[in-house]
Amino acid sequence: MPLYQPPAFASPPDTASTLASQHPFATLITPGGDTPWISHLVLLPDPGQPDCLLGHLAAANGHSQALLHAPSVAIFQGEHGYISPRWYHSSGMVPTWNYRVAHAHCSPAEQISGDELYTLLAQLSARFEGPDGWSPQAVPAHAMAAMQRAIVGFRLHVTQWQCKEKLSQNRSLADRRGVIAALASGGPDDQQLAACMQAALDSDSAS
Repeated sequence: MPLYQPPAFASPPDTASTLASQHPFATLITPGGDTPWISHLVLLPDPGQPDCLLGHLAAANGHSQALLHAPSVAIFQGEHGYISPRWYHSSGMVPTWNYRVAHAHCSPAEQISGDELYTLLAQLSARFEGPDGWSPQAVPAHAMAAMQRAIVGFRLHVTQWQCKEKLSQNRSLADRRGVIAALASGGPDDQQLAACMQAALDSDSAS
């Protein structure tokens, strides 16, 4: 599944893994018969194994078995938003959409269970609850064991990272600054995209 990648929007592989860590809600795609399996889930970096992702699916979801036997691609969507031609300094422009996305090409997954699965669930809750929030320890042991039987935990080994950051790098300096200023005056999502565009502009200026 190649990613269309104009040179202006290409980013180094380490950018992809950072984006995935910042935006862990992923779309996971695995070939399967006539149609691919597609699931939406949280995938976190494995703290013990670089270039590995940890996740889980319901055992009742056939995707949880398919991914153990076939390669998968995980797609992580970063900041994105509409770009109006009114924001450009140049005339004759058309609307577009700016975005950041990372693709993780993975080999067939390795199933994890027992204490390792429990650790994964604890890692998930710690990421989103914080140190003083809910944790699996709040669930009685027998209930947690039953819950773990209802899911399939897995580790994905990433064989290739790809990152695309379409942030108006192919436009003039005046156009880029105009878009950044317009987005910065918008809502929180637009402001986050503006910050990404500003960082890309600063990086280009420094190189």
